[in-house]
Amino acid sequence: MVEVMSLRRLRTKPALRSQHNVGLAIDMTLSWSGTVSVMDAKGKLVQIKTAPRTGMNRQLIEIGATYGVKKYAGNGRDEPHWSNDGR
Repeated sequence: MVEVMSLRRLRTKPALRSQHNVGLAIDMTLSWSGTVSVMDAKGKLVQIKTAPRTGMNRQLIEIGATYGVKKYAGNGRDEPHWSNDGR
């Protein structure tokens, strides 16, 4: 299974217990070009003009937090991971 799923090349080892297991996390790869407009939880339209133009963008992470969605904040690096508690 490790070979078939290419688990040896992962930057962060899979967690045995995860918010994914209980439906409170998602992995998503985000990217865009130019400026993107995103509405925060208060209804304010925020224009993101800064780099990186990925899910690691500081403004995007702040907007996600207004909805109670947090970027991965654990040890290592897990760029696509978002959850209710950052783990």
